[in-house]
Amino acid sequence: MRNWHSLLLIVPALLYAQPDDAQKIFERAVSLHQSGDIEGAIQQYTAYLKADPTKIEARSNLGAALAHVGRYSEAIEQYRIALASAPRQMAPPLRMNLALAYYKTGEIPQAAQELSVVHSLDGHNLQVTLLLADCQLRMGDFPKVIELLQPLDLRESRESTAIRYMLGTALIRNGQVREGQAVVDPLLRDANSAEARFLVGMQMFTSGDFPSAVQKFRGAIEANASLPSLHSYYGQALLFTGDADGAVDAFHKALAADANDFDANFRLGQIMEERRQYSAALPLLEQAVRSRPGSLEVHEDLAKVYAGLKRPADAAREAALAGPRKETAAAVSGPAIGQMAPEFSLPQVGGGTAVQLKELRRTKPVLLVFGSYTCPQLRSSAPPLQELYSRFSAKVEFLFVYIHEAHAGANWQSTINQREGIQLNEATTEAEKREHAALCIRKVKFGFPAAVDGLDNHVETLYAAWPSRAYLIGRDGKVLWSSALGELEFKPGELETAIRGTLR
Repeated sequence: MRNWHSLLLIVPALLYAQPDDAQKIFERAVSLHQSGDIEGAIQQYTAYLKADPTKIEARSNLGAALAHVGRYSEAIEQYRIALASAPRQMAPPLRMNLALAYYKTGEIPQAAQELSVVHSLDGHNLQVTLLLADCQLRMGDFPKVIELLQPLDLRESRESTAIRYMLGTALIRNGQVREGQAVVDPLLRDANSAEARFLVGMQMFTSGDFPSAVQKFRGAIEANASLPSLHSYYGQALLFTGDADGAVDAFHKALAADANDFDANFRLGQIMEERRQYSAALPLLEQAVRSRPGSLEVHEDLAKVYAGLKRPADAAREAALAGPRKETAAAVSGPAIGQMAPEFSLPQVGGGTAVQLKELRRTKPVLLVFGSYTCPQLRSSAPPLQELYSRFSAKVEFLFVYIHEAHAGANWQSTINQREGIQLNEATTEAEKREHAALCIRKVKFGFPAAVDGLDNHVETLYAAWPSRAYLIGRDGKVLWSSALGELEFKPGELETAIRGTLR
């Protein structure tokens, strides 16, 4: 993709009338700037502005010099001061420079705001259009990317690959998979290219086929590890298949290439927060919120980090910005909190009388845990679940319900299962499914009773429990708490609070 991010040096054809010494300082600053002595130019521009702080060209050039050496915050200040009094004809290049400085600091919404103004003045400037589309893509505003790029000519040109790549990505991420595929088809002609593998992986990622996406992203990395956002998506796919450690490594590589990558900052920050490494999580989540200040999920995690660092005022502010916590889509598709939990009767793993929910909840609340041995999220959540069982088994009925495999066979495998040598085919008989359940109980060291769902996956479907999930059911049969399992989703402390609440 073309590098759009060069800064504009303003050299006026006619200098304003100035005292000789001041004019010589400005001329020396411009000469040093043009010859590549940026630090010397910064000193001279600064000296000149002490004599004449109103000269817009000097202030703008100082901003460009500061940005050149990575001092973007100082550059932003200079551009903003210059814009406040700039004549109309100088405003667009100043805004462009300001947008680029914001872009470099990861303040993507501010960059998009300035670029939108420039774009409104010159909608035919392809450089501005593409950079604005890139900002909107980073902010997750896929409809805006589509609006910007769909009118552009997609015939072969120097910029056609970038246009197709961004437009196709936006369409796919916006759920318009067929239209996105049509746009990126010319890029997929070489099926083994890094771009083709990445885009196919993106389609799999969007459809929720994360194990297949992992394989495609890994192939893309082998072909060209420098593709923008590739390591970020690879990390997310690893995370969603339960391989948090692999995801951490991928996110670090993503941030080494682009320190402002929203998803890499956010997801890595989440992992660090869940592991209570609050100092490591803080700069990641703060960068994520700079990129997308409207993300309530980021504010929610940032509040937890501030609380962990014992900064209550900051935690309260972020919690207020996040608002009340909302149920996930997975929770909504099964019985929601306050609804009646579906009744069931299932055979126990070791045989004996069938387990019935209505009998379990007759005198105690019930914690239902759904999962399978091939689900990394279940395995990672097993230790805190077992610890809660050891403390609350006298007052709460615990039941593990074995459902169909999260990663059956070798064709839909997760990286962490491959590393740990875990592979099971889908059970074809009830006896085989009971064997899988017994293996799971031994390996994850569950001490509480277990039952097996039928081959028709009826109970799993009622509870929207695949690949793994937990529900706390009250004695009245209503759902009190629910959560997907996994490092980022499952909060043992919240479950304990819910348990204590129902025992009052």
